[in-house]
Amino acid sequence: MAAPLTQTLVVQKTDEADDYCPVIPVRLVKPDGTPFAEGVATVSWDAITGKPATFTPPTPTADARGGVLQQQAEAQLAASADSAAIVAKVNSTLTKLKAAGILA
Repeated sequence: MAAPLTQTLVVQKTDEADDYCPVIPVRLVKPDGTPFAEGVATVSWDAITGKPATFTPPTPTADARGGVLQQQAEAQLAASADSAAIVAKVNSTLTKLKAAGILA
């Protein structure tokens, strides 16, 4: 059976046509054919099924994602670092970002 066509409807603040979008009357119905009531439905949190127990991502490790993969520590530069040390530090950081898939 073919999937039913889906039409995107834009809710306008006015019922007057403009140059951008003509007004086309529509009737909204539920899947069972009954009229769709205007307004906002309220759903209680307890009525939602299949929700996760927690929304907090796990703590990342080097092997398990927790939103990101944890990378090796990168020591801070000394205040007296010369340009060669700064270049090495930036390159090391970029290498870690690439390994994590954050940079191409």
